[in-house]
Amino acid sequence: MDKDVDVTESEQSGGVAADLDETLAETAEEPVAGPPAWPTCPSCGAEVAPEDGYCEECGSDLLVRRSEPSAPAGGPCRTPDCAGRSFSDGYCDVCGAPEPDPRDRVERDLGVIAGVTDRGLRHSRNEDDMSFAVLGGSGEPPTVVAVVCDGVSTSYKPETASAAAALTAREHIVLALRRGEDPQEATLGAYEEAHKAVCALPSDPTDPGNGRASTMVSVVATERGITVGWVGDARVYWLDQNPENSLVLTLDDSWAGRMIADGTLTEEEAFRSPLAHTILRWLGPGAPEEPANLRVFLPDGPGIVLACSDGLWNYVPDAADLARLAADGFGGLLPAAAAMTAVALEGGGHDNITAVLAAWPPRVPDAGGSEVTGEIKGLSTGVDEHNPVEGIES
Repeated sequence: MDKDVDVTESEQSGGVAADLDETLAETAEEPVAGPPAWPTCPSCGAEVAPEDGYCEECGSDLLVRRSEPSAPAGGPCRTPDCAGRSFSDGYCDVCGAPEPDPRDRVERDLGVIAGVTDRGLRHSRNEDDMSFAVLGGSGEPPTVVAVVCDGVSTSYKPETASAAAALTAREHIVLALRRGEDPQEATLGAYEEAHKAVCALPSDPTDPGNGRASTMVSVVATERGITVGWVGDARVYWLDQNPENSLVLTLDDSWAGRMIADGTLTEEEAFRSPLAHTILRWLGPGAPEEPANLRVFLPDGPGIVLACSDGLWNYVPDAADLARLAADGFGGLLPAAAAMTAVALEGGGHDNITAVLAAWPPRVPDAGGSEVTGEIKGLSTGVDEHNPVEGIES
């Protein structure tokens, strides 16, 4: 009896051992989770600690994400019926059209802010520029900085003025905020530095009196509110979840803007004048020596901030219409900006077009997906168009 028991126990032990070997073999094939990976510097790839503000290897700022400048030009001629791909002295060897410029169309997306700038259909170059950044560590509410510049078309090489102003202003605001300055102080300083940067650019060698010039608007959006600065006729809008509560946050530094503000003319009368887009303030040589316009806006609830050039608002000037148009961007802020740009192009594209959208309150994008605009109800397909006029344009 005991022997039988011993034999049975032996067989059972052998069976258990076999099952254990099989289980261990299966477990060995499964990946074993190791310690969590350390974050890496986006510039050089070196490992960094989550609490680091700067990379010890290359010095890159780890708490700021910036929109990148345009990539080098390339590709075929931009004339629809031309297949030319070689260019001499900036012009197509086949049809003579200007060589494609990387700034003809630029799209940038940082999740909580995104923008599009486009040459339009009438201008030979894009004289607008945009630059933005997102500040903040992982998991904390971000601060959003946006700058939109519109080079003055009658000045010398206006595309260089807008590019210099946009980059200078953005970097000044970013660094000032990192130093602990408040958004208003950082904004006013940015306009001073951007003005200096434009004035430092060489004038027209054939006409020393013709310097470079640009208009500019800026936005600093924190969870506490929105700080807006401007010089010229680019605009900032608040697009509310209720479109009828949307409004323009800036007042145009232009002939039309002055006439409307003074009550001399209605908006319709002012924009019929050939002087409508004559600007009264700008950055660059000969600009009036006054501080930039400044406004602090405290929204009652969620919405979207739009910074744009007159190439957009010439076609859709009404804030409520823009808020309804932004409803196209349920897939993210970039699609909404692209939809706005498309409306201006379909309306004629008489000027360069820039639209930068930022969600408010700024928030960390959802993991695994792009930021969504917020549910602005309704959709407007009609366009309230101001016909662009000739004159001194920004």
